[in-house]
Amino acid sequence: MQIVTDRSRHRAATLLALLPATLLLLAGWTCRFVEPRSTTVDLAPFKTMASAGACAEIRNRLFLIDDQWVFWDRAGNCADAAYGETLYGSTPGEVLCVFHDSIAGPVKNCQGEGYLVMFDTMTANLDKPDLGLGSGHTVQPVPF
Repeated sequence: MQIVTDRSRHRAATLLALLPATLLLLAGWTCRFVEPRSTTVDLAPFKTMASAGACAEIRNRLFLIDDQWVFWDRAGNCADAAYGETLYGSTPGEVLCVFHDSIAGPVKNCQGEGYLVMFDTMTANLDKPDLGLGSGHTVQPVPF
């Protein structure tokens, strides 16, 4: 007859709790703790830029995306450059994607394919509060 003690139950529970991690390690997976990077964006220069933006009497909106990018959407009654959407990094000088009207027609440019899908989604969903990005992203309107 085997006697089961609280101590042996605790050992069994501990071993069962460690089993998934042990199997991942045996399969070649590694775990590491990553320090979250600072994603604070200084919004003041973006607010100044948008406040002074030309041809923005129909729409003039800023959004903070995932605490690391700023999206500017503007539109107005101008013969040229009547609309424009721009995705920025952490500063107004860090332009990642642009889509705007020009005398030659619409112009779109992205710095790398990594931003293109997200930018296309946002520009196609300007009427949605989350800009079409869904629950995997945070989209915060920036008042100015």
